[in-house]
Amino acid sequence: MAATPYFEEISEGTELPELTKEIRPVNMMMYGAATWDFMRIHYDADHARERGFEGAIVDGQMEGAFLAQMVIDWAGDPGALRRLGVRYRNFIYPGDTLVCKGTVQRKFIEEPDALVECELVVENTTRQEVAGLGTAIVALPRRSA
Repeated sequence: MAATPYFEEISEGTELPELTKEIRPVNMMMYGAATWDFMRIHYDADHARERGFEGAIVDGQMEGAFLAQMVIDWAGDPGALRRLGVRYRNFIYPGDTLVCKGTVQRKFIEEPDALVECELVVENTTRQEVAGLGTAIVALPRRSA
């Protein structure tokens, strides 16, 4: 794990380390069990096809969890994810590989916190945006504090 970034070291345009996730049916099942989300379209491919999908689809909240993981891994401790917003754009299916990306858009101070706002996206195997223009507000430690 990389060292926690300090607010003073970050600039607008800083890219967060990407997070790659391979989507497998077992991961979808584990996520559904952990969140008590048992909608059949997330695990029953035949049922999902009857509803007009290509097959079982990934629960959108799982994308948000991946983005949160990416931001938290980058921010480290004592950094803190304060807010996360995600817009879902396309469906994700088993077999997809997702790449989560983030870029610092602005830095600001709201005493006592030193904050950065990041723009977030998730791309699938074909580099199609499946979640995009998400945002994260992250508190980072200050060297001068």
